[in-house]
Amino acid sequence: MANAAFGRLMAAITPRNDNYFVLFNSLADCAVKGSKVLAMMAAVRDSDKFDEHFAEIRKIESEADEYTKEILLSLHKTFITPFDRREIRELAMALDDIIDYMEAIPQSAKIYGHSSFTPEMVALAQILLRASEKVREAVNMLSDMKNAEVILRTCAEISSIEGEADHVMRSGMQRLFAEVEDARTLIRSKELYDLFEEAVDSCEDVADVIHGVVLERI
Repeated sequence: MANAAFGRLMAAITPRNDNYFVLFNSLADCAVKGSKVLAMMAAVRDSDKFDEHFAEIRKIESEADEYTKEILLSLHKTFITPFDRREIRELAMALDDIIDYMEAIPQSAKIYGHSSFTPEMVALAQILLRASEKVREAVNMLSDMKNAEVILRTCAEISSIEGEADHVMRSGMQRLFAEVEDARTLIRSKELYDLFEEAVDSCEDVADVIHGVVLERI
């Protein structure tokens, strides 16, 4: 009887392990949604559309913050977690970082006065979208270690995409300093390039955490 009571108590205070995976999937969905909107924003030369897209990204970022808070709060209430608590925290924060940098891009552009994104920034937005989609693929498979080999391949693809982003950014920066003399434009563009890089790097950070989780569980 005592054991049964203890079991009921544990069930009451311990969220299901798969609740973490549901929340991770929701965060990954936010990353994809945000990157799709950002890609549209970068490609469209319309200030009205810019404000519309910015508002949508801010809404997605706020939604992601709630998922992140729920994950971190669950860590204080859960005795049993699907994998290491430190890795859960790192994965949640890395996913949230992707979306934070997505929001920071239009925020920075608006501070300096909206103008069109460079061709390289348009390309970086598309690369970020691809990286986010791969992140979602990896996160969605994380609950089942039968997917371990596929997850690891997906993580390697994210790393490859990050390398592609580095190449595009270097090309954009080289052209920027060769063709632009206006200090304000230089500052604005350099900051935007840095934010695009951070967003893609955050995708690789997610892949690194997932890679470690998978290797520990197989």
